[in-house]
Amino acid sequence: MAKYRLVNTLGFGEIFVQALIWVVLIVLTFGIATPFFAYYFLKLIINRTEIHEM
Repeated sequence: MAKYRLVNTLGFGEIFVQALIWVVLIVLTFGIATPFFAYYFLKLIINRTEIHEM
């Protein structure tokens, strides 16, 4: 039986830039963008995760 490992390919810079953009949007929209940020960030993490066979 094969074993698998989840590997995330996100870099620190990419996470930092996205978080900074979303913080600005949240401040400009007085918090309305917060639920969209949570959805987008989870989607970003899931889309950048790969399954590797060990």
